[in-house]
Amino acid sequence: MSAMAVVAAVSLSAALACLGGPRTGALRDAGSLSAAGVAASSPGSALGLGGWLADHVTASRLRVGVLAGVVIWLLLGQRVMGLVAGVAAVPLSMVLISWAEAEPERRRCRLWVAQLPGCLDLLSAALDAGVPLRAAVRQVAVLAPEPSADLLRGVLGHLEIGRSDAQAWSTLRAHPVWGPTARDLARCADSGAAISEVLAVHATEARARRRAQREAVARTTGVRSVLPLVCCFLPAFVLVGVVPIVAATLGALTQGR
Repeated sequence: MSAMAVVAAVSLSAALACLGGPRTGALRDAGSLSAAGVAASSPGSALGLGGWLADHVTASRLRVGVLAGVVIWLLLGQRVMGLVAGVAAVPLSMVLISWAEAEPERRRCRLWVAQLPGCLDLLSAALDAGVPLRAAVRQVAVLAPEPSADLLRGVLGHLEIGRSDAQAWSTLRAHPVWGPTARDLARCADSGAAISEVLAVHATEARARRRAQREAVARTTGVRSVLPLVCCFLPAFVLVGVVPIVAATLGALTQGR
């Protein structure tokens, strides 16, 4: 048993090492969002078994899942039940790792949606005051909260290396939140159209999107609170309502005998 515990500990250490190792995909995609990443972040973009495999199965996740299955199999005594639990742990581990890796991106998307109307209002006000677009972006990047400020600093970085306004904003075409605004800003920079009016329209749409996001969160709050409420109230109901009745009944039966 001690030898199995040692093997399980070594396997678990290897799994943690795989989890903490360098992620080449993340390094390759750092600084920009590809169209595939945007499609994966939108609901209903990947359907069926093929879509599930594309979203959740990678080489690193598969290694961690297999190691988790081996650890569970060893800890449960290398029996049939342990083998079944180990096999079930492989896809479950991959799904959990995928969810944990995607949570920071989901949090950033929620922040982008919440901050977009204010950023667009600041840009529109600066342009209405006669400030050029590049200077307006620089000023808003100083005032905006993170992570929106980081996006605007990225646009400024492209402008500072000599790219045009249209080319700089085109780098955000595939962004899940700023994408529509960036595409229209790139077109306006090429055509010379009034940018302030375009920003006002996008600010209105961004407020509607933010309101819809908040309503969706409010609707899911009740569903998410069911399990904690059940875990709290069901044991209390059993202890307060059922246990005294059962105890009184058993006492009456024993006294009657």
